[in-house]
Amino acid sequence: MSKESAEKFLSDALYHSELREQFNDVQNPEEFLNVARQLGYDFSTAELEAVAHAHSLGVHTRRQTGIWPWLRSVNWIDRNHSNE
Repeated sequence: MSKESAEKFLSDALYHSELREQFNDVQNPEEFLNVARQLGYDFSTAELEAVAHAHSLGVHTRRQTGIWPWLRSVNWIDRNHSNE
């Protein structure tokens, strides 16, 4: 598991809506990680949260397109602090 894989996942998800759609029916963190692993990514929820947090530092306004609206719909991700 790695933050690098979480970084790649977020980068890929940013540009590929079909990747984000793979997670539409996911109900919890375990399902999310299982789908991610099936797609070739390997990270923990803590690593994904840490990367999302790092990308959010200093950002006050987000566009209503791309990954941020989707990431906000992943309700178990804590974007307020890092788990490093």
